[in-house]
Amino acid sequence: MKFAVAFVVLALIGAINCGYPHVEGLTDIAQGSANQAHSAVASQYAAAQRASYAAKSSLAQQAAQAAATAQAALAGKHVLLQNLEQQKARAQANLHEELSQLQSAEKLAAASSATAHAAAKQAAIIRGAAENAEALARQADNAAHNAAQALASQNAMAAAAKANLNEIEHRVEATRADYLATKEATQKAVDFAQKAQQNAAAAGSHSIEGPDGGKPAIPFGHDVQTYFH
Repeated sequence: MKFAVAFVVLALIGAINCGYPHVEGLTDIAQGSANQAHSAVASQYAAAQRASYAAKSSLAQQAAQAAATAQAALAGKHVLLQNLEQQKARAQANLHEELSQLQSAEKLAAASSATAHAAAKQAAIIRGAAENAEALARQADNAAHNAAQALASQNAMAAAAKANLNEIEHRVEATRADYLATKEATQKAVDFAQKAQQNAAAAGSHSIEGPDGGKPAIPFGHDVQTYFH
């Protein structure tokens, strides 16, 4: 049991260090653990034919180990989900900041453009001050050009921030769905493990008999409680 839990923890640490982890393996671990726990319960019926308390106890330990592994996988998935939620919050804050700077750049570009137009009109009207007006117009044109470049750059940064947020939101949704599936598989594993332990305890006081002297193993996918009542 300690080896299985340690394996899941190491897998979690490696996944977080990768930045954007591929976490589908944790769900497979939890689902496989549920299958092992179910198989352990089913195998107890075969053990009942021999009235072997030791065999049932061993199977109960296997089921408990599978449940512990599934719980470790669930904890790992929860940590990954929290990590992505934090990244989403940071991305949203970054987008807000970039949009604010974009608004400031738009205002500056509009003001610079108005100044450039006014300077050009003044140069046409005041011929006596043509040189000064033209110099002012050139300065305004340069300012407008610089502002336009800043606006384009800010647009690109805002678009990149928005794309990053969309990607993280997609990962959050995918991880949340994976987390729920892992949680469901873990609950099944725990339920099977508890039932297996109850069976092992009951085997010490009496044996379970079927129509032919021993109850058949439970087919996978059937309701376990039906075979216990």
